[in-house]
Amino acid sequence: MSKLEFVKKLNNGKNCYSDHMSPEELQLLHITSNVERLINDMLGKGKIIFLTGNPGDGKTFVIKAVDAAIQKHNAYVEKDMNHVTGYEEIAQDIVACYEEHRSAIIAVNEYPFMKLCRQLKKDYPVIYNEITEAKKSAITYSISHPLTGRIAIIDLNERNLLDADRNLLSDLIDKFIVLISEDTEHNKALEYNLRAMSVPEIKQQVLGLMQLAAAECEHFAIRDILGALAILFTACLMEDSEGEKYYSAIFDSENQLLRAVQQFDPIYLSSPSLDEELWSGACVDGWLLEVPDKWPNDPSFEDDVEGAVECFKKIKRQYYFENIHGHGLFALQPDEIKKTTAMFTNFESQKKKIKERLVRAINKLFLPSSDDKKQLHIWTTHRYDMSIPAAVAVSCKSIDSSELDIMMPRPADWLSGLEYIPNHIILKPKTADEPVLRLDIDFIRTLNAIEDGYPVSLLAPQYEQAAAMFLQQLDDNKLTEENDDGEVIIASRRRSYKKVVNIQDGQYGFEED
Repeated sequence: MSKLEFVKKLNNGKNCYSDHMSPEELQLLHITSNVERLINDMLGKGKIIFLTGNPGDGKTFVIKAVDAAIQKHNAYVEKDMNHVTGYEEIAQDIVACYEEHRSAIIAVNEYPFMKLCRQLKKDYPVIYNEITEAKKSAITYSISHPLTGRIAIIDLNERNLLDADRNLLSDLIDKFIVLISEDTEHNKALEYNLRAMSVPEIKQQVLGLMQLAAAECEHFAIRDILGALAILFTACLMEDSEGEKYYSAIFDSENQLLRAVQQFDPIYLSSPSLDEELWSGACVDGWLLEVPDKWPNDPSFEDDVEGAVECFKKIKRQYYFENIHGHGLFALQPDEIKKTTAMFTNFESQKKKIKERLVRAINKLFLPSSDDKKQLHIWTTHRYDMSIPAAVAVSCKSIDSSELDIMMPRPADWLSGLEYIPNHIILKPKTADEPVLRLDIDFIRTLNAIEDGYPVSLLAPQYEQAAAMFLQQLDDNKLTEENDDGEVIIASRRRSYKKVVNIQDGQYGFEED
């Protein structure tokens, strides 16, 4: 099989499993990852490593990649536990490794791992307790606790191979270029794709698009990434998309990673002046490879509106990647997406500002006109029908923003270098571990949309429910204080105004805003 044929077959995701590849084929794709470095180091220290995750996460691939270290340290290896019906024997092997101070690496999917842990808890609770501690300490929000025991857990579910800091995707693109270039049987579209991916500006736009997908924090296995790159380069050789260039294949193909990418298709980004130029053929400057040879206003489309639209789509996608001004389209992504991405990127430097924005947005969930970022009000809503949003919210207590903390997860120091992208932020009291409000990507985007004036009534109710539960728990744990002067805020959510009742010295005062 030629190297080009090898890349083509990766188009089918099932061929991306390492079990379906020869050692020579695995070597063609191998890029030393930080996970391999971590495992090599742990094996040298006599650790018993549980390599966990879901099918297709690359566990077998990783074990094959660290074979030299396995042989050097005479490590016990279990590559696949899917065939196991009883766990007593493997549990005994692990216990033997533990007692003999022999290193080991066990690849195991989530469900078998749970059953193995049950067996170890029964037979050897010391090991089970170390497993529990390793799982608990793997991802941290603040202080990283060292790995003091013999057990280490590397969960590939926590690994994000699109981590821009690790350059794995960039290195894989370069490797695909080398593999395909060694084959002489190229058509024009494939030659074009190779030439395009060799242009730094174009490659960067592709990587930027993948980073937008990575910001969704969906888990993509190595098979998803390999399949996506195979499509990008070689869809043009497939019968149903012959001659299709990369900038169309990315948005027209079935693949888990590419489906996530497709929501950021530049055809959804409106730029009236640019769209007019791309339609009329006036945009002739700034192209990195070639100027389109046919525009949507071509006379041949006079009676073919559908054909003109398809031509426009192709050109706009090409512009996104191949024009020096294409980054301008990149910047047109919705504000809630850009703001959410910036929140994670600038978390440490803008922690106070981010916290205040989140506090204000949570207040806006209950009173859209609220601009309070200093106090998180404890809101109570009243309604008889849970299918209808509550029309009124009441608050007589609050907690100062300074008493709250926000944290972002990261791998523990003993997992330093793991390919990782944080997928949530937590909001909690500074003086207690609970309660915790977990703000995932969708929750944060919702709060950013509220900040920008999006109507609360049009949002999914689960975010208000999660916030309300957090507020109630803060109050139940006696972490709140009554408002000054016995102030009671009555918020009309539909009309977005409030009435304030002040109770002082047995007298009531009323304010309306």
